[in-house]
Amino acid sequence: MKQSPVILSILSLCLLSLLALSASPAAAELIQEASEIPYQVNNSDRIAIGTVSDIEPHYDYTIFTITVEEWLYNPLPTETIKVRTETGTGVWTEDQAEFEENEEVLLMLRDIDLEDRLFKLSVEFPGKHPVSDRDAVIEELKVQGKWQEGNEADEDGVEGESEGEEKDGEEVPSPESENAPFIGPLWVLAVVLGAVFVHGRRG
Repeated sequence: MKQSPVILSILSLCLLSLLALSASPAAAELIQEASEIPYQVNNSDRIAIGTVSDIEPHYDYTIFTITVEEWLYNPLPTETIKVRTETGTGVWTEDQAEFEENEEVLLMLRDIDLEDRLFKLSVEFPGKHPVSDRDAVIEELKVQGKWQEGNEADEDGVEGESEGEEKDGEEVPSPESENAPFIGPLWVLAVVLGAVFVHGRRG
């Protein structure tokens, strides 16, 4: 009877080992997939390029202020955003990205609080890229149908094309130019009516 606790302990350890082994391939697959740009683009609310302009450490998290230089996807009308990581002065979390002041970065973002312009990296540390990955990210945005030329936000935060600019090689007409085709027929009608009126008076 004295051996029962020992046997149970050994069986428990074997069971835990089997569970760990069976879980390892899935974990490795998830990590590998998360490191790929297509996965990151598909799982990001926004993508931006900017410079780390301020670091605000706390005990169990850190807020990094990013001065935005370019929005690659889903822009907002703001010059700065905040990115939160779950590593602070007293807590270190393994999968969190690290930033340095004045560092230029390309970030895959998930919304936390849009009113406060607060975000986190969409896939933790793999969501932080060097700016040199810009072209590769744009190519993937095009593949996923998310890329728009001139990703700029207006005052309401809505993407828009400026009047008379080109989109997909074709000029986007301004409201005035959209109405221009009607001016020609109206003038022709006025001239015809005027000619009929003048001819009638002469007759």
